[in-house]
Amino acid sequence: MKRKKNQYLIDLEQTRSRVALIAGILVFIFTISAIIIKVDTYSRTNEHPFHYFTVLSNFLSAIGAAFMIPYAAEGIRKKRFVLPRWVVLFQYAGATCVAITMVTTLLFIWPIQGSMAVTGTNFWLHIVTPFLTVVLFQCVETGIAFNKLDNMHALVPFWTYMIVYFIMVVCIGKDHGGWSDFYMATAYTPAWLSMLAMLILGYAVSRALRYIQNKHAERSWEKISALWTDDLDEIELLIESFGLGRSIGRKCSGSELTIPLDIFILMSKRYNIPLEKLTNAYVRGALDSYQEKQNRMQKKAEKQANTEPQKDSEENDKTDPDGN
Repeated sequence: MKRKKNQYLIDLEQTRSRVALIAGILVFIFTISAIIIKVDTYSRTNEHPFHYFTVLSNFLSAIGAAFMIPYAAEGIRKKRFVLPRWVVLFQYAGATCVAITMVTTLLFIWPIQGSMAVTGTNFWLHIVTPFLTVVLFQCVETGIAFNKLDNMHALVPFWTYMIVYFIMVVCIGKDHGGWSDFYMATAYTPAWLSMLAMLILGYAVSRALRYIQNKHAERSWEKISALWTDDLDEIELLIESFGLGRSIGRKCSGSELTIPLDIFILMSKRYNIPLEKLTNAYVRGALDSYQEKQNRMQKKAEKQANTEPQKDSEENDKTDPDGN
């Protein structure tokens, strides 16, 4: 049962790492490719591509995906997938922005401006890459939940763009070196009303993503603790930590050891066992397993060293006195 629990946790971490790696690569490649094609057709339009929130939001999501790739690769190697909170929050902001792009396209731009909103590169940047970003972002189980402040932080890029757009379009205007109203924010309603509607839409999208992410985080921790029963005593928990350490120690490079403090904190709170005892048992197990691996490698090296002189002796016996 202990081996089953340890293997369960390791397999879960490996699955997370692989999903994160695939998600990061897919989002990055598809998004960057679509942006490059969009920029390449700049000469055919009146506005620079980087004036559009579509391009900027997709670029933000591509950066977030790129940040995740090295951590996912390390997770596969270390059998432990851990994303810093700032990376997850950055991805949350990117997913929020591209989701706003997709929803705005479907609800407003497409009905008003026609099929051009969902054809060519716009189809990829308005629909495909935002959809991939949101879906794959939700598929990567980080176990990190967002609070109301995170909800606001994720909207900062969107708010920043709205301010810039208002200044360049309304305050400055195209005739004085600003931007044209390519999103038609002032074509049918006053600028303040359009901005208010977009603020409400942006918050609703961000709030929905936060709700889904928190549900996934809750489910993630439920998976980790699925095999923990309420009747486990302290000795069993220490054995579990020791065994998990041995499992990780077999893959340890010797230069560093990843300690799953988040898991041990959860165990400590649930069973009222000191966190120090759990981590000490884990480290002992990891060191024990690592030392066994080192001893096996040393014995293998000694065996090879002993067989080489014997081979040299046999080769010398085959030669005649004249060296033939």
